[in-house]
Amino acid sequence: YREHTHLSNNIIELSRKPNQKMSDQDKKSVEPKNEKKAGRVVYDNPSASPRESLHWKRLQINEDIENDNAGGGALIHSYDELIGAFKSDIDSFREEKNSHDNSHDSSGKENCYLKLAIWSCVIGYCEALATHRDDRFAFFPIPIDPLRRLVEKDFVPLLHQAQADITKTTNTSPASNQKKKNAKNSKTKTTAPNAGTDESTHRKTVRAVANSIWKRAQNKKSSIQDELHANSLYTCLCGDVDNKSLDCFGAALLVVIGMNILGFNSSCLTLSEDHAYESHLVVEDDTKNGDNKKKIAKQTTSELQTPGRRERATCEVAVPGNTKAAQAKRGREISYTFEYLKRDNITPETSWLYMAKNPVLCNNPGMVMAALVSNLNCDIDKQKSGSDNNGKPPVVSKPLYKMKRDMLWTLHDAGYMEQFPFALMELGECEEHCGSQKGMEWVDVSELLMSD
Repeated sequence: YREHTHLSNNIIELSRKPNQKMSDQDKKSVEPKNEKKAGRVVYDNPSASPRESLHWKRLQINEDIENDNAGGGALIHSYDELIGAFKSDIDSFREEKNSHDNSHDSSGKENCYLKLAIWSCVIGYCEALATHRDDRFAFFPIPIDPLRRLVEKDFVPLLHQAQADITKTTNTSPASNQKKKNAKNSKTKTTAPNAGTDESTHRKTVRAVANSIWKRAQNKKSSIQDELHANSLYTCLCGDVDNKSLDCFGAALLVVIGMNILGFNSSCLTLSEDHAYESHLVVEDDTKNGDNKKKIAKQTTSELQTPGRRERATCEVAVPGNTKAAQAKRGREISYTFEYLKRDNITPETSWLYMAKNPVLCNNPGMVMAALVSNLNCDIDKQKSGSDNNGKPPVVSKPLYKMKRDMLWTLHDAGYMEQFPFALMELGECEEHCGSQKGMEWVDVSELLMSD
């Protein structure tokens, strides 16, 4: 017997002969059905030019780009050009990894995260154009230069300012001045403080970056859990157009991208159930004894090679608002969430929200991109049951499903979804709504089945 599977319909066939070819009837049964949910959803395919949208105006596109005279790839004109550019950047992620493995140079990884920031702007821009309740627009042409400028002129300076503010605060705080005075008057070498009394630079930077991102985003009184289409850098920087803020995933994504751009290369997007947060490597210094053991947050590639027992520390970042209380909660260990509950039986190890401390770790640019694309929301209206929606089927964006499908296939073929069930599920959902010949291929999965 030979096992086969079909991604979008979860079909498993046990064929009697290993080399038996599919019959015409079998082939007919798996023909792509681009609108498999016809009748249950309405597919929207807008044709209005994006030049008529408020988003185009918000980007302050100059006359050369507007008239398509800028050259140098200022505009993406077609779908093939968009997917080609995406594939090129995914290929560059693999090239960077190979280069890093040989030279241990971390600058390439930082460039990968800059590309992630740009794609978060591009994808967020397309999502904004295609999902507005009243006015929707086609994607092309996509003003890639102005979107790239959002990253270079707005996001990156915001990150460096957050980092500079930490240095300024540390150098001018009363505690810092007292430490300097004590060090000057002491004749002995000052010993490093314990981990419990000294917050790491990494954690301080996470808090500062998260605070800066939330200050820039449109903040609302309503829960961020109810926010739709609020998971991208474009939404953070240009949320004033549609009055959008950030959701939990968007906040964690941008913090991790920002941390890696700043050179904190162990900062990792961490996903568990419906929650997202930052985690990073710490190494327990085994040269210390007893209470003097120190856990050091590792920032750079060379530091990550330091001997010692590696652990993961976590940082909560998805706390909306700009009050002092909200800002203070960011950067804390996720275990702090349970301290005020006063329930001994609920811990990060037992809570479903944190998957018993076994989350999906997006520890490379490709997996972060897979998470970014998977969280693209193609719904125009909230998905409701027929009775809750006055019997009307929900409306979804066909162009977004197609773009999401082909981007996920690119990531799948590059090997970035092998340990990411959520991304595979999203790809299957895309194939159900917008089937492709690739999604209809039959593949041998016997190697995936567990043997006795």
